[in-house]
This record gives sequence, C-alpha cells and structure tokens, in this order.
Amino acid sequence: MPGYNPSPEQESIYNLIPRYQAPTPKQALYRSKHKGKIDPKQYEMGVKKVQPAATFGHPYGMNSTSPDQFLKSHAQEPLLPEPHKPSTEKMRLKAPVPLNTEVPTMGLHSNKNFVTTNAIQAILSKPKQMPEDFRWTLKPEFGEVPQYLIKNKKQIADEKASVEEHVRLHQQQDHDAHITQMSEGERQQLLHDLKTKWATVNTAYQKLPFSLDTPAKMNRKETFEKQLTEIEKDVQLLEHGSTVLVLQD
Repeated sequence: MPGYNPSPEQESIYNLIPRYQAPTPKQALYRSKHKGKIDPKQYEMGVKKVQPAATFGHPYGMNSTSPDQFLKSHAQEPLLPEPHKPSTEKMRLKAPVPLNTEVPTMGLHSNKNFVTTNAIQAILSKPKQMPEDFRWTLKPEFGEVPQYLIKNKKQIADEKASVEEHVRLHQQQDHDAHITQMSEGERQQLLHDLKTKWATVNTAYQKLPFSLDTPAKMNRKETFEKQLTEIEKDVQLLEHGSTVLVLQD
C-alpha cells in the first residue's frame, strides 16, 4: 500500500522491514596541547636546584642502549696472567732422554780383572755386624700391669659403684615413699575388728558337728582353723608394739 506508514505500536507486517538508521557523527580525535617528547628539565617541581634526572628521570631516548653495547662471548671470563717461567724448577727424578743428535761413546775397553778384584774385596772386608737379639725380659717394666689398664679398670669400677649407688638410692626412695605409719586410733580400730572377726569365726567353728564323715565338713573345719590361726597372729603383732608401719602396694 503506497504511502502507508504504520506506527510501531500497531501490528503490521511492515514492521519486520528494517528501517533506516542515521549514522552517528564521529567526534574528532583528541590531541593534547602539550608535546609528548619534552625535556624533564623544563619542570622544576618547586626545587630551585634540580639534579640531573632527579624528578622525571632521563630525557626521552637516553635510557635506550646502543646497538653496539651487547654482551659478547667470553666477555665475563676472568683474565689470566701471562705465563712466565716458574721461580723454582721441578727436580728431575730421572735422567733426561738423550737426544737423537747425541752419539754414544763406542769402543771403550778395560783390562780390569773383576774376578780377582772381587775376591780381594771380599777377603779384606769386615763381616757384617748382626744386631743382637733384644731380650724383653730385661726391660725395667717387664711383668708389670700397664698404666692404661690400671686407669681403665679404676674408671670402670668407679662407674659401677656410681650406678649401684644410684640404684640403691632410687630403691630406698621408692621404698620409703610406700611406707606409712598407722595412727593409734587406726591400730585400736583394726585390733577391735580382728577380735570381732575372730569371735565370729570361732562361733562358726564351735557349731561344727563332732563327726567329720564328709570331705566338705573336713575342709570347712580346716578353713576355720586356718583363719583363726592367722587372726591370732595378727592380733599378737598389733598388741606387741604401739608403732605399726604399713607398706602400700
């Protein structure tokens, strides 16, 4: 339909057609009014006497290295001194090898009779003095115990005595720590309890029948007699003295 321009709010198929969008005008590129490459010396920054490169550093391009200044091979190796002749020559242990230009002496002869000369030297020579056999029994300290053995034996004995003394003191301390003295009131109370128990066991013992015809009766009688004997011993022990020491487990 020519000239038909529906509004976006109305539902129409013409709204699917993309509409023309006016391009946004591009703003001009920003350029600072200050120069980029300037010398930092121009800015004093409130300092009357400005040191070189004290504020903004070196000027532009001063920090770059020269293309010729690069690390070369073997540049950091230490420089060795020039070799020179040693002050002390090394002693030769063997004779040097003769040169190929040295000609040995040839054709020398001797008229010496070596057999006769050796015989005369053997006759005139003195016999070799053999060393006398040393007799160890003639030494002044022969048969005596060496001093180092005496010292070691004394040291071992001292260490053994020290260990035994330490163990004895430790055992004595443990023994004393587990021993306490019973007070008089506790002794009288224990003595009273033992007598009461003895009376109870004795009463049960007196009620046993005269005829012990079964093993159970015999065992019961022996048990009562054993208990009475032990209680009597304990009563005699408590009545013997007023001081009673108790060993705790």
